[in-house]
Amino acid sequence: MSRQSTSSVTENTSKTILWGKGGELNQDKLICTFKPQAEKDSCKLLLSTICLGEKAKEEVNRVEILPPASQEDRKSPVTIASLKASVLPMVTMTGVELCPPVTFRLRAGSGPVFLSGQECY
Repeated sequence: MSRQSTSSVTENTSKTILWGKGGELNQDKLICTFKPQAEKDSCKLLLSTICLGEKAKEEVNRVEILPPASQEDRKSPVTIASLKASVLPMVTMTGVELCPPVTFRLRAGSGPVFLSGQECY
């Protein structure tokens, strides 16, 4: 007796592109907001790397995600990286999918801190 299995494969038409300009946080620019391209309906940001720039001071640089301003329940910011040049100058993120708009803030330190990832449509 032979069993046949049939499966339908749904073609995914999503497109992944590098987060063009990325994001930079420093003492002059403490907040960076990722917004999707205007003509795109659904988008996710796949955050991949957070790293210190070569001119970063020997201090703790803490990066967090701010909750959307529209949320009524006043959720707290979420720390996603604490970096220090001599100890941990870079982190690689795996499986971090964020729905825009996403606002990153340099909570502590003076940077520069660079954020990179991919936009998925």
